[in-house]
Amino acid sequence: MSRSAEVTLAFGGEDRLFRLPLGRLRALQEKTDAGPMELLQRYAASNWRIDDVREAILQGLIGGGTDQHSATKLVQSYFDDTPVFPHVALAQSIVAASIIGVEDESLGEPQAGVRSKKRSRAAKSASPASTAQARSSGTARAK
Repeated sequence: MSRSAEVTLAFGGEDRLFRLPLGRLRALQEKTDAGPMELLQRYAASNWRIDDVREAILQGLIGGGTDQHSATKLVQSYFDDTPVFPHVALAQSIVAASIIGVEDESLGEPQAGVRSKKRSRAAKSASPASTAQARSSGTARAK
């Protein structure tokens, strides 16, 4: 898990760093009148409010290192006059990263000769022969 609870996500046509350290979480909580778990529940249940989404993005940008003036301009440009729903998943990811963390590297080293099932399947499906076979049979999946 990421120790800094930061996450890089797309916003405004670029990948940006978002982070909600304690001070930013408190600012978010004050603006939304909801704690982070309550916000996650609101997002999941589609009971969110506009500021639940907007403030999570704004506070996440500031916490990620964007100065307040630039963060405000980004939110005004890429959030304020756009449909809100496409931003809900972004807000949810920012808040979740702050309290749950994000996977950034595997812990420990794999044992010699041991492969994870996930990696084995990915390696098998990426081989030219199986890819060609899947395409010819019409079962290839879009990536």
